[in-house]
Amino acid sequence: MAESQYNNEEFLDVLTESGEKTGISKSRKLVHRDGDFHRAVHVWFYAGRTGELLLQRRASRDSWPEQWDISSAGHVSAGDSSLVTARREVEEELGLKLPNYAFELLFVCVQQRIVSSRSFMNNEYDDIYLVTTLDRIPFEAFTLEERAITAVKYMNCFEYKRALETGDEEYLRKDINGPYGQLFTIIEERYKENTESRSSNLQKQIQRYAPISLAELSEISVGGRNALIYILKASMVTDEGYVL
Repeated sequence: MAESQYNNEEFLDVLTESGEKTGISKSRKLVHRDGDFHRAVHVWFYAGRTGELLLQRRASRDSWPEQWDISSAGHVSAGDSSLVTARREVEEELGLKLPNYAFELLFVCVQQRIVSSRSFMNNEYDDIYLVTTLDRIPFEAFTLEERAITAVKYMNCFEYKRALETGDEEYLRKDINGPYGQLFTIIEERYKENTESRSSNLQKQIQRYAPISLAELSEISVGGRNALIYILKASMVTDEGYVL
């Protein structure tokens, strides 16, 4: 988290209930004590080829410790922009320095929670970002902020959604039946499109060398499947000079 010049304490812009700046800034501690509206960023990393989200396990802090949660997140400090904060949090928490264009703003939602018998109130506007990579980022590429994160892992998007739906206590709960559910809707649509595209390309490749549909694959013999594997391997070499 970025810290303010005032006593090395993080200050946040206080917002109205409609999300507009009031012109007032307060320390993070007072904002949560008084239940003031403020802004934060949630950055999700999604590996398109595997359909997985990157999760971090939060360290023992004042809110929701030792639970698996967003890839990277943090408050927007007073005077900062949302995108600047998103880039900063990813660099500080995960050790990754990414350009502006890597961050896709998906939507904004409002989160309202009370923790510890009203001693910690979280009235927050969350800017939800998605960073999409083709494959998983190798774990050795991360440099974790030890005071904030104890571990990271990739998890299938649909399995993570089920964990939230069933109330698995290892994962910080989210109201996926509310506005936050848009995250999974967007990812599921993209996953479906990617799957359909890969299936279509595979079907084109198969039909060029073997007159059989994907639906018929389950009906052929083991020997027939093995023969088809060799045909496809040959097609991969041949197709280097073609556009499917």
